[in-house]
Amino acid sequence: MKKILYILNPMKIRFSFLVILMILIALPALNAQDEAASEETVMEETPAPKKENKPARPAFESMWWFDGQTGVVNQAKTLEFVIQHRFATVGSSPKELLGLYGPSTNTRLGLNYSPIKNLNLGFGYTKLKYIVDLNAKYMILTQTKDNSMPFSLTYYGNMGIEVQDESNYAWPVDRLSYFHQLILMRRFSKNFSLQIAPSFIHYNAVKVEALSDGTTAYQSNDSWGLSIGARYKITSIISIMAGYDTPLINQPEGISKPLPSINLGIEIATSNHAFQIFFTNYNRIQPQEDFQYNQNDFKEGQWLIGFNITRLRAL
Repeated sequence: MKKILYILNPMKIRFSFLVILMILIALPALNAQDEAASEETVMEETPAPKKENKPARPAFESMWWFDGQTGVVNQAKTLEFVIQHRFATVGSSPKELLGLYGPSTNTRLGLNYSPIKNLNLGFGYTKLKYIVDLNAKYMILTQTKDNSMPFSLTYYGNMGIEVQDESNYAWPVDRLSYFHQLILMRRFSKNFSLQIAPSFIHYNAVKVEALSDGTTAYQSNDSWGLSIGARYKITSIISIMAGYDTPLINQPEGISKPLPSINLGIEIATSNHAFQIFFTNYNRIQPQEDFQYNQNDFKEGQWLIGFNITRLRAL
């Protein structure tokens, strides 16, 4: 009887009940920890998802780069209006206020349209030599986010048509010049981008010089050039621009050799506008004209101020 009473002691029953209750409460928690541990193991074993194979953000904010081009092509169905202006050489006269009031200024007005993805077509009119240009630009390769394609590659070409008085030309085709360029660009980080662009230039009619020994020197119809450009973003809309352009062919003796250019400026860009203001020693705006004829020497302080303004509109 005492043994039965011992077993049925209320204190022992309460203690046993509490132990059983605690075990029942703890079991779900232990089970949940096991499940969490197994999920962690699965997550550790599962490789991290790869970056999507999608186009990276464009390396530059605008299609324009001083007197030349970036590898960027505007989105399809986009119309672009461009104003490019070059003032006179700085220091040409104290009265000309850093060349702003100088007479030897140059201006180009242009209109571009992207009918389909990766293609831009356009035309423009340049004051110096009254050149009408027809141009095309096509992005061949596009840099991707996962670097499966580590760079973008774009072709740019134009045909310049001089519309001066016909007495300046022996034949109508003498008015024509051509420019071809491949632009290799890469966005290295959120802030830094770089591009390099070899160029080929052809003129139907070239400069001829009579030499002192009675012979004649003919400027080369074909020539090559190379452009290098870098951009660093300092805010979400402001970037520092730097560029270098150089001819890669020597002209015959007696023909003035075209000189390279150093360019440095600032770009302010939004989704619909881009404004670039810079120092350069190029003043012809048309790239084939600069590569073929530039005689401004940055070593001699022959600099000028230029600016480009673009306005985009989706149609």
